[in-house]
Parts: sequence; structure tokens; C-alpha cells
Amino acid sequence: MILQDELDKNPRLHQLVKYGPSAFKQSDYGLADELKNNSVSKIYVSGVSMSNGVLKTARDGADLGFEAMIIEDACADRKLKNFQKTKTDEIPKFGKLIKTKEIIEELNKNV
Repeated sequence: MILQDELDKNPRLHQLVKYGPSAFKQSDYGLADELKNNSVSKIYVSGVSMSNGVLKTARDGADLGFEAMIIEDACADRKLKNFQKTKTDEIPKFGKLIKTKEIIEELNKNV
């Protein structure tokens, strides 16, 4: 509860309730508008279902004009074959796979 109280007081944090796979199309929050209003052009997506929620959120983000980066080593899936198929057949059509290490290196360059 202490952590939740601190999070509630932070004006930079926003709560999003997702009721379907895509955080852009199936949530209670105008995510795309909020990101664009804050000059965000690149999204980093990770999650527990590479072939469902991660894929749909990243693709919808790309369709809305965001550069979609999928954090490969921060994703999972129920079946390895679904993970691999999404990684090789779907994501290259609209986004880029990236590893956590690459994100850290990119952030360190901008410090």
C-alpha cells in the first residue's frame, strides 16, 4: 500500500486498464493521444504473450505512427513455436526486435 500511495501521487504515471490484447485499441485510456501529446515517437513493448498482446499492441502502435520496438528478451509465450513465428514472420513487417542490453546501451549514450 505504501508503494501504491507513492505511485498515485506521481503525476508522470498513468494507469491503463487493458480489457483485450492491444493497449491501444482495447483499454480505458487514450494511450496514443497521451503519448503523442508528450512527444513520444518510439514505443518499447514487452509482455507475457508475444503472439497476442505484445504483437497486437506493437502493431497497433506502428499503425498509429509510433516506431515499435519489441524487447525480445522481456517477452514470453505459452508455446515456443508461437514465439518464434511471431519473431520471424510478424514483427519484421512493422517493427524491430531489440534486446534489453541494447536499450541500456542506447540510454547510456544519451546521458
